[in-house]
Amino acid sequence: MLVSVIVCSKNEEKYIGKCLEALRKQTIKPEIIVVDGHSKDKTFKIAEKLADKVFLDHGKGISEARNLGWKSAGGKIIAFCDADTIPYRDWVETILGGIGKNIAVFGPLVPYDGGKRAKLNLKIWGHYFLRVSAKLRYPCLCTGNLAVLRTALKAVGGFDENVNILEDFELGTRLRKLGKIKFLPKMCMPVSSRRYQQGFAKTALEFYIANAIRIKVLKKSPKTSGYWK
Repeated sequence: MLVSVIVCSKNEEKYIGKCLEALRKQTIKPEIIVVDGHSKDKTFKIAEKLADKVFLDHGKGISEARNLGWKSAGGKIIAFCDADTIPYRDWVETILGGIGKNIAVFGPLVPYDGGKRAKLNLKIWGHYFLRVSAKLRYPCLCTGNLAVLRTALKAVGGFDENVNILEDFELGTRLRKLGKIKFLPKMCMPVSSRRYQQGFAKTALEFYIANAIRIKVLKKSPKTSGYWK
């Protein structure tokens, strides 16, 4: 079963080469697709050398870029990782071995750089928080390390292009209605800890708790604005 990996990028020349090289060295070869946000550095040129397909987005945000990626993919499984990740050699193999009857699988993020505070934040929000969310049956998806059946993405209409921060989490609120989403501890993803600062963690936690209450207690639809606009 072919796995297509979508990598969205913008001005990531420092990181994207290592990410794509790691994808090319997978034990099971995926299709590699890069959707670039009109980078002003060498990101696009690097991607052209290492990816199977490279596109420019339409300038409408990350959700539109992710949709361009998976809609152009040939795989039955659509995986997502960030340009500053360095996937382990068996990452695709782990996805194929773990997806089973699930519609999606996701795993922990592990830092490969940064100071103690950034690494601690990533450990909390990129690992323990994701694991606990899955145990609560309200999984918090993260496109830094995610794989979804193409049929499931198509069924929910992909990413909401009106949402461009925590768009992966918003997607999860719709995917949960279709089937089981599983957290795979073995599906680890090394990533730069640069984004995992206090502001991001606070926003993610507030959004997660607010929507958990709305859906599980108040029986309302998830909030899809306010935290990202």
